[in-house]
Amino acid sequence: MKICTRFISFIMVTFMLCSVRATAQDLAISGTVVSKASGEYLPSANVVVKGTQLGTTTDVNGSFRLLLSGMNQATLVVSFIGYKTVEVRVTSSTSALTVSLEEDVLKLSEVVVTGLATSVKRTNLANSVATVSAQELVPTPTATLDGALSGKFAGITVSQNSGAPGGGIDVRLRGVSTINGANQPLYVVDGVIVNNSEIQSGVNAVTLAAAAGSRFPQDQPVNRIADVNANDIDNIEVLKGASAAAIYGSKAANGVIIINTKRGAAGKTKIDVKQQIGFTSLLNKIGTRRFANVAAARTQYGAAGEREFQKSNGAFIDYEEEVYGQKGILNETTLSLQGGTDKTQFYLSGLYKNDEGIVKRTGYEKYSGRLNLSHRLSERLDFSLNTNFLRTSADRGLFGNDNSGATIGITLAFTPSFLQQQPVNGVYPINPFNSANAIQTVDLIENNELVHRTISSGQLTFNVLRSRSQTLDFILQGGIDFFSQENQSYFPNELQFEASSPLPGTSIRGLTDSRNTNLYLNLVHRYTTPSNFSFRTAAGVQFENQDRNNVLTVADGLPPDQKSVDQGSSISVAQNVVLQRERGFFLQEEVDLNEKIFLTAGVRGDASSTNGDTKKYYLFPKASASLRLSQYDFWQGLSSTANEFKLRVAYGQTGNLPVPTAKFTSFVPANTGGRGGLLLGDVRGNPDIKPERVKELELGFDAALFNGNGILEFTYFRKNVSDLLLFRELPPSSGYASEALNGGEMKATGVEVSLGLTPLRRSNFTWNTRVNFYTTDAEVTQLDVPAFNVLGFADVLGRYRIEEGKSPTQIVGRENGVLVALGDETPDFQMSFKNQVKLGNFELGFLWDWKNGGDVINLTRLLTDLGGTSGDYDTGAAAARLSKFGTLTSIFIEDGSYWKLREADLSYSFKKETVNKWFGGQLSYLRLGVSGRNLILISDYSSYDPEVSNFGNQAIGRSIEVNPFPSSRSLYFNVAFGF
Repeated sequence: MKICTRFISFIMVTFMLCSVRATAQDLAISGTVVSKASGEYLPSANVVVKGTQLGTTTDVNGSFRLLLSGMNQATLVVSFIGYKTVEVRVTSSTSALTVSLEEDVLKLSEVVVTGLATSVKRTNLANSVATVSAQELVPTPTATLDGALSGKFAGITVSQNSGAPGGGIDVRLRGVSTINGANQPLYVVDGVIVNNSEIQSGVNAVTLAAAAGSRFPQDQPVNRIADVNANDIDNIEVLKGASAAAIYGSKAANGVIIINTKRGAAGKTKIDVKQQIGFTSLLNKIGTRRFANVAAARTQYGAAGEREFQKSNGAFIDYEEEVYGQKGILNETTLSLQGGTDKTQFYLSGLYKNDEGIVKRTGYEKYSGRLNLSHRLSERLDFSLNTNFLRTSADRGLFGNDNSGATIGITLAFTPSFLQQQPVNGVYPINPFNSANAIQTVDLIENNELVHRTISSGQLTFNVLRSRSQTLDFILQGGIDFFSQENQSYFPNELQFEASSPLPGTSIRGLTDSRNTNLYLNLVHRYTTPSNFSFRTAAGVQFENQDRNNVLTVADGLPPDQKSVDQGSSISVAQNVVLQRERGFFLQEEVDLNEKIFLTAGVRGDASSTNGDTKKYYLFPKASASLRLSQYDFWQGLSSTANEFKLRVAYGQTGNLPVPTAKFTSFVPANTGGRGGLLLGDVRGNPDIKPERVKELELGFDAALFNGNGILEFTYFRKNVSDLLLFRELPPSSGYASEALNGGEMKATGVEVSLGLTPLRRSNFTWNTRVNFYTTDAEVTQLDVPAFNVLGFADVLGRYRIEEGKSPTQIVGRENGVLVALGDETPDFQMSFKNQVKLGNFELGFLWDWKNGGDVINLTRLLTDLGGTSGDYDTGAAAARLSKFGTLTSIFIEDGSYWKLREADLSYSFKKETVNKWFGGQLSYLRLGVSGRNLILISDYSSYDPEVSNFGNQAIGRSIEVNPFPSSRSLYFNVAFGF
């Protein structure tokens, strides 16, 4: 801490010694900034004098005024979010100025975050940073924010863990960066790191589904970033690699997703209302066997099959339709108000969302309220406050793997289509072929997750120094993210699988309180020389605390109709408390040489309570450079084809903190002579444990094509991961079974390409298109422990294996008794195709996702084969597969390639004259539309959806399917209007 304090003090003293000089000449300029398309005023636009730190913002009427001492001419740089930046030359003879800004569809002029307190124009950026605007993010409603990112840019892989409403989502940036560590990106909302935990519900107490080599049981929990209301987001910036994310240090090995929420603007208060209503339905059916006669039933199920077939008169009951056939109603209502004065701006919003699932008694409900305030306390002091209150409730049923025959998907695999399972006079028939009646399970169980959450942040910016050539800002930023999660699961004793239990009737209650706090102290100095060289120095310190308390209570042997856990005849309680403390500092220098060369260098230092040495600061450096060839005279002959061309190179390091328990020796409860106590467990702590380290080199170029009507971005990256968090077995003589260690290395390379075009632009017709391409390969280059299996149930069923010289995502299995590599989860490549067409007042948009390659272990098909219910059973295909079961694993490993129509939307905006005529000038706009999500799936995969994960968000071992909650398609109708 002394190091941090002395360092910041030195920086402040150095800045304060800088000198200022001025002359007596004055240049007074006034003007107005408007939108070129609509002619509307643009309040809060930035107007800066080129080559200086002088500038202002426009007021509520889009007006500005500058008094420039010691100048008789100047170049003004005018910018506004979402519009192209323009430069205007002014002199003492310039009269009232009107600056018209054109919409920047291809984002050539946008400003991108480059550090914890700084940003830079994209044209100067030396890293590949993806951005997603509010309009791009949610043209179609989505249950969760992370799910809305799919297909939006190159370098991202988004997969759902479950098709249930509000189900978990896995987000990968540039592939795999760890084996056993945290594998999700770091999320930053309005400058504050937020919690993205996955908290288990505890239903494995009923399903008996163990971890099977993963960190958690097979519960497929939701990520807590899903709580954030996507409609409140103004833009998202994605730092995909270590070269861009290094400034976030030991938490950024998996990339950083920076979320900026909407803010108010000076001017008349605007009210926006949007109502969407629709329905959801099953995306894809796998088919159910139809038994032709009683002989087929008897052959498959024996005497019980013959009896049940005759009892139902050979009826065909499509249980996929019975269980997954509900047309769930979707409802989303949003309301927002924004406005303010030149000094105070506000944004206020509310959301109500209620999505019913395709399975009865499943669904997702969300309430959200947000208030964002910005206030200028004085000419030198600005303050902002962001507060978000959330309440979510999810009912996801009971799906996935289990070892008790209780989950709905596995029950259906062993339920023949002639078996009557609907209740008769309130009594559910017994399923003689499995331990559960799927209809009864759907109707009677409860599996609810209720979350109350508050995310608040504030920022105070004090301008310590301001002159023509330099500024110095002190930024104090802090925030808190608190949520309370309650999981309530209830399995009444009349359930078939409960009735056969020694203690029928189970209630599970999980209570989790989580609190994250952040405090940042930053200094930012900007200095511009007369030759238009700019220097920006940023330094700061951060303090972060994470506290979580989880209590899980399981009660068995409940009396009828009792849910309270204290009523059970057998009660077990488990508690997990996590206290994590982190502190860090950073220093970053950015140099802009006349907007031709842009250089960045920085370092981040982090200390954490999860490391073996809690006082040691681990350093994570970064450096980058960009060269704008198009700014040189020799490029003029090429400017008609590529009016902007930039080369870039970047290097950076990030870390991945060890799990909090890695340095501690475990204890287990013991009882001696009736007295409780503790004994050493079988896991030995490692006092030398430290963060995993990612080193990445990134090369690329960016080109603006055809006079700003196209943009091409190319990136090659190579990253090396060292100090991998692994576990090794210990000899029995040590007294322990295993311990964590840092050992082994992994490398990954990849290519990202993005092409954005405006092929046609006319007065009443515009077509914008964007294509993203991404491919990556990884290899374990060093392994300090013997090769080991990561996830899977058995070699004959397929599993993941970590071996030196092999891909970390390889799938292995038995082929005639020999363990061999049979596939790989990583696809050959991924592409997305986004199109937006505007014709008059109509606007059409759609997004296609294409994944080529990437294998999936499909155990759903194995279970339906074993249960005799596969749709292709009578063709002999199932019998052929089963004849190889136990000998050939490859029969259940499938190509997971697919095409998906991820989003589609069509809207019509009524002319302003029509709206004024209909509503007497009360409405500012009126828009009607229809939209859909996951409308089409094209794939040879034989189950519901190749985009699935039985084990949830695991670094290794995602692509295993075991009777999941199926995916669904959604269709919405919407109306939007404003005042």
